[in-house]
Amino acid sequence: MSERHWTGSYHGVIAICAMLVLMISNGLILSGLGPFRPALIAEFGWTAAQISRGELITFLLLGVFAPFIGILIDRFGTRVLMQIGMLALAGGYYLYGTLDSLNMLYAIHVLFAIVLALAGLVPVVALVSRWFDAERGTAIGVALVGSSLASFVFPPIAEKWLIPSYGWRDAFQFEAIAALIGFAIVVLLVRSSPAERGLKPYGAKEAAPLRSDALPGLTVAQTVRTMSFWVLGGCAFLTFFAMLGTLYQLPIYLGTVGVKEISLGYMAMLGAALIGKFLFGFLADRLGPKRVFIANMAVMAIGAALLAIATPGSVFLALAVFGIGWGGLYTMLQLLTVENFGLKATGKIMGLIAIFDCVGGGLGSFVMASIFDATQSYRPAFWMLCGMIVVALIAATRIRQEFRT
Repeated sequence: MSERHWTGSYHGVIAICAMLVLMISNGLILSGLGPFRPALIAEFGWTAAQISRGELITFLLLGVFAPFIGILIDRFGTRVLMQIGMLALAGGYYLYGTLDSLNMLYAIHVLFAIVLALAGLVPVVALVSRWFDAERGTAIGVALVGSSLASFVFPPIAEKWLIPSYGWRDAFQFEAIAALIGFAIVVLLVRSSPAERGLKPYGAKEAAPLRSDALPGLTVAQTVRTMSFWVLGGCAFLTFFAMLGTLYQLPIYLGTVGVKEISLGYMAMLGAALIGKFLFGFLADRLGPKRVFIANMAVMAIGAALLAIATPGSVFLALAVFGIGWGGLYTMLQLLTVENFGLKATGKIMGLIAIFDCVGGGLGSFVMASIFDATQSYRPAFWMLCGMIVVALIAATRIRQEFRT
């Protein structure tokens, strides 16, 4: 009797739970903060660059924490880490509603770094990778759709309802409830390994061991000696610089183009990213990750160029093209890490790759804001992003599969 498809089994439950966790953690910290930025500038008189230092702090600290994420996953399991992360996120959003100084904003962003370490990208991908052997690219794509789905939830709710109705302070505290819902989802449904429910990874011929160091793959020491690791890290730095720089600067960028509907901008870009995350993961399962990865970056580079020359009539198309590329890369970077180096040290290796993600993402927002403060235009910034993505594309041709099952 053939194995039931994962969409009708507990493997599917895990993929959906991973999606919801990422929607709440990444969603509240990445896209969820954008609609509040104009209110903070209006009330406190801070510049875009001053506020963006908060994101810089979050991602630089996440880079510091990243090498330890895999160790924590191995010791405590993803389920425990996600529970702590959701509670910390609720606390951070509540504190944001009491904000009274830049120093307090920066302190909250330290807490957000902890949240992303415990309940963000690396734990989510590690969880899904443990539950799936076959169709891993598709399953990771489904999970990573969560951060894009957030663009249809948190920015519109904040911009259209909570902030106008209750003010930005109470709006933050209302949205903290989402993190508590995430905590309940993890407690009730998430399990760190299929063995905890007496199951095998989807598509596997035999049950996976509970200990990750008994799984097939390269060790950390073997991985960091490969060229593919450093090329993949460089690609992560350059593309996350572009991704998160654009995400955090989007509300102000749209204003410079003459678009007032911030939530529509988020929906165009992150809605397209939703499609890209699933589409490129699906294609990678059928055409091979490296080939799809290179095509993916070409799409994103075109999107950055379109944003550099966008008008009110073309900006939503430009955001959609950029978003499809961004979404695909979000999936492909994680999939290439797992496929190229195996599962033995997945959490630790993804933690090391996350250093590149975090430094790039943090610098992206700060550098783009600084360029805008100096020139009152985002056009030079987007041409810079286009060039950086092209460099990553060329470098990606040197990636090879270092481990084969």
